Amino acid sequence: MSGYQAALWAIALGLAISALLWLHTWFWARRLSVLLPYALEERLRTEDGAHIELRRVPPVAPALGLPPILLVHGVAANHRNHDLLADLSLARHLSGSGRDVWLLTLRSGVQGRTFAETRRVRFEAMVRHDVPLAVAEVLERTGAAALDYVGFSMGGMLLYAALGHTLHVDRVRRVAIVGSPAVVRPPLPIPVPAFVGRIPGYLFPTLRLRLAARAGAFAAEWLRTPAHHWVFNPRNVAPGVPKLSLVNVIEDVPGPLNRDFAAWAASATGALTLGDEPVLGRLAHVAAPAIFFAGSDDRLAPPEAVRAAFDAWGSATDVEKRWVLLGVETGASADYGHGDLAVGASVTQELFEPLTEFMAQGAGGATRSAA
Repeated sequence: MSGYQAALWAIALGLAISALLWLHTWFWARRLSVLLPYALEERLRTEDGAHIELRRVPPVAPALGLPPILLVHGVAANHRNHDLLADLSLARHLSGSGRDVWLLTLRSGVQGRTFAETRRVRFEAMVRHDVPLAVAEVLERTGAAALDYVGFSMGGMLLYAALGHTLHVDRVRRVAIVGSPAVVRPPLPIPVPAFVGRIPGYLFPTLRLRLAARAGAFAAEWLRTPAHHWVFNPRNVAPGVPKLSLVNVIEDVPGPLNRDFAAWAASATGALTLGDEPVLGRLAHVAAPAIFFAGSDDRLAPPEAVRAAFDAWGSATDVEKRWVLLGVETGASADYGHGDLAVGASVTQELFEPLTEFMAQGAGGATRSAA
């Protein structure tokens, strides 16, 4: 066989493998995709040219005196982070309790981004544009003076950085933080070289997690690797849920945002920053009541990393706040990993219900503001 023929065979083989992978991914994505209804689905353009999306799940029976509630997802995810299935959904649990629920899809979770939009997916850009725009839109559309905010993982980190900076404190009445670290460390005990934090964002690769998640979803429950435990505790998720999560929730992590997290992990302290300014110091005068949830077996947001934000929250005030560590030793049914905080086997009873109860307090009361 000549070199020319060998090259043709190699090209043909590559095309065949690509076609099979595409068909495999298409089949499982089609089979495992779950569509849920929304009263509103709208894409909004930010001032810097990116896009976010808002979806609304209206209350089953409106609760008097309670404002709308905004749910913000984590990194490598979309709005389905809070709304996987009709019976496994924080959004629909809150709606069933009478809350007017709004789901934000950050620019990092929006599909169909252009190359230029992908380059604008930075943590700071979401602090400056995505969160303030979403809050303003919800308040304008509902006529409310303030809203309640639930942040999962990066969704809470964005609030740490935005509150009192790009988001006025009077616009947030009560807060729920779910697995949102204020200190970023890699899941493996291997130091990230300091020079990583100096690499420009445009040189960082995009983590193509969406394709990988869809291609591997079929094997999610019988092929488990140590990497699976970084994402969730496999013993704390009901059968069928992991593969549904992989297909319906997971999104890519654009290179610039990947660089932001890598830079924090590479720093001496791992502390969350906005620009060069540490974020935790800003939380001392926050006066919005808050409940913090952490998983005892969370590898991506270890309890101590979430606790750092809890300790800083309102530390200079007498703010109402509550710490909930979900693990066997603290009375939970299992040691919660990261993803379990959204889709765990007993998450409805152990997280959704106490969160809903906490966020319902103070109905009709005045919005509290920072000093």
